[in-house]
Amino acid sequence: MFGVDIVCPYLKLLNAVSEAVLTSVAIISMFSYSLDLLPPPLNQLVLGGGAGVLTATAVAKRGRHAKSTKVRATASLPGVPSERAGRAPAALTKPVEKQQLLRKYDKAFAEMLARHGAQSRSEALELMKPIIYQLSPDLKAWTGDARLRMYLLLQELSKNLDDPVSAKPSLNILYLVLTQGGQAALEMAKPMFRERIQEMYGKSIHDDERFLPRLMLMLDDYDLTAVETLTKDAIHLWGEDRFRAAWEYLGLDELRERGLRNKLKGVLGEEIAKAGNERDRTALNRAVELYHAVA
Repeated sequence: MFGVDIVCPYLKLLNAVSEAVLTSVAIISMFSYSLDLLPPPLNQLVLGGGAGVLTATAVAKRGRHAKSTKVRATASLPGVPSERAGRAPAALTKPVEKQQLLRKYDKAFAEMLARHGAQSRSEALELMKPIIYQLSPDLKAWTGDARLRMYLLLQELSKNLDDPVSAKPSLNILYLVLTQGGQAALEMAKPMFRERIQEMYGKSIHDDERFLPRLMLMLDDYDLTAVETLTKDAIHLWGEDRFRAAWEYLGLDELRERGLRNKLKGVLGEEIAKAGNERDRTALNRAVELYHAVA
């Protein structure tokens, strides 16, 4: 009995501290901008002592981990040379080199057209990815040769886009073209793919497609309303498979250049507070991950 009398108060104390830590997460939204502006450990002191410090420390650790493991999206595509991660290859300044690459692309494209069946075409698409990556400087410049070839390629991709067998390589190439092709690629792809991508997003069979949610944002040109809606979906509606597959690939770090970073930080801060108050640990963890993804 003596041992029980001693242990019980400690158990009650631990439970109380645990509840306090979860509840104190709601404070974060009030200080979201302060936490960004002040370096550690000052950002933790802003929240005060006790549970607030524990919460701030946990969030800060998540932030450091997220920054250290930030995905370089181009390199994450299978078939794209890893040594060129995060940057486009040098432009093809020699006409001979460019013509050789275009002939190589034309041969691969013709081979893809000649294949029958989703699996066979998917294999051909995989072989085309390194070639498209090498052509990416011309995609950005949007020269006549590259423009015609990419238009025909996008048309082919759109035909069997939602086929589970060919969806992954098709989405990977679409993502690569939009990433490297800039505004001209977006204008060409949007009428072909925007509604199709939205339909695929609503089907659970595509939950493991890591680029699908980001393609929705790209085809909406990162409209703030679309970004807010999708991030709230990610926090509250996504299954574990989709969140695990796609959250690091949303490209939320691009919002800084668009002047939308602080607006989304405020939205996510509110979601963090809401999840803390409601004791929703899943929503809390997801909101914190996304908060730190907005560089």
